Amino acid sequence: MERQVWQAGFKSIYPVLIGYIPLGMACGMLLYDAGFSIPAIFLMSLLVFAGASQFMAASMVVMGVTAPAIITMVFFLNLRHSLMSSSMSRYVKKSSVPFILLFSHTLADEAYAVNYNQFQNHDWTAQKALAANLWAYLTWSISTAIGGWIGSTLAINTTIMNYVLIAMFIYLLANQLVSKLVVFVGLFSGVVSIILMVVLKHNIALVIAAILASFVGYFADSYLTKKKTKEKGWAQ
Repeated sequence: MERQVWQAGFKSIYPVLIGYIPLGMACGMLLYDAGFSIPAIFLMSLLVFAGASQFMAASMVVMGVTAPAIITMVFFLNLRHSLMSSSMSRYVKKSSVPFILLFSHTLADEAYAVNYNQFQNHDWTAQKALAANLWAYLTWSISTAIGGWIGSTLAINTTIMNYVLIAMFIYLLANQLVSKLVVFVGLFSGVVSIILMVVLKHNIALVIAAILASFVGYFADSYLTKKKTKEKGWAQ
């Protein structure tokens, strides 16, 4: 890719990268404490690239949960990525298969939010979107490896990282408040999360709420798009 493409990708996603560095380091430290070696931490980030799943995996390993159970939980937690990738498909469908595979693999929640917002502008391209993905992908992977190295030499309290995570998602949510549909889906997700946390009393409630909100947003967006298309047809 050209230098200008890399610069455009970085400019669009650098606030996320700032949040990724401490979060990735915290994740790396937790994984190291759970028994992962530094190369294993880096490889996991490259292959899985899912912060929430990696944090969860570290906790489950410490709890002594079996590998099949961890893999199953990571699978369900990351199911939302299939919805994100499908909604991005219209923007990259003219690209080659290797490009689409790389784009899909490096598409995380934060990169999706940034790219979805940027694709509303006519000058945003699939190449720039992939560049944004790769910046996030590499920053996260390197940060987790550095975190693993720090964890092997120093004992650091990672509680503050929870506040960094919340701040980053507030930023992403604020950037996404561009339509009534997004506001509705955001409120729906928040309300469902609270209800499920009260009922289930387990963090899996957040996963279920995220998946439900993704489906609601997807079908609502499809319905509104079809409705607008019909209205245009009648007007003509």
